[in-house]
Amino acid sequence: MVRLLAKMFIKDYKNYEDINVRERYGILSGCVGILLNAMLFGIKFFAGLMSHSIAITADAFNNLSDAGSSVITLLGFKLSSADPDPEHPFGHGRLEYLSGLLVSAIIVIMGFELLRDSVEKIIHPQDMDFSPLVIIILLVSIAVKLYMAYYNRSLADKLDSAAMRATATDSMSDTLATFIVLVSTIFCEFSSLHIDGYCGLIVA
Repeated sequence: MVRLLAKMFIKDYKNYEDINVRERYGILSGCVGILLNAMLFGIKFFAGLMSHSIAITADAFNNLSDAGSSVITLLGFKLSSADPDPEHPFGHGRLEYLSGLLVSAIIVIMGFELLRDSVEKIIHPQDMDFSPLVIIILLVSIAVKLYMAYYNRSLADKLDSAAMRATATDSMSDTLATFIVLVSTIFCEFSSLHIDGYCGLIVA
């Protein structure tokens, strides 16, 4: 999908060394990331409310933070492509690396927040409501995140972008986290054990 969009919206889209092409790829990747992560947040938040699962709700807010990370990636590429000036004679390319660092910091902060909520769920467990719709939502989320990891890694290799590598790694960790949540949801349906909070810890 991103390759098709690149052909449509990026002139000379194979010239990865060109600073304007890099900027447009960064903007395209950021916009796709914002759209997909916002969609995943919406459907997972709904699934979390419907199933009373802290792990699913935590995973939803993880996607919301990913949408914020995509905004940062987009801004990083936009600002790093600015022309050199007297204070920055070699350009603003380092801003792209700083955006990657900021994305990583957001991931760490979100992990601590999920850790706190999961401990609360372990102390005060709550029964979950199983629904085939929730399972479908989680499977769709896994597929979307695998795709996002693939296209961000592909762009990172082509553009040699630290920010996109960070985003691709985050997408892979999200895939694993959602898989754990899926296993937790199915397990809780066929067992009296409350492992939702513990799976939330693993997600964190």
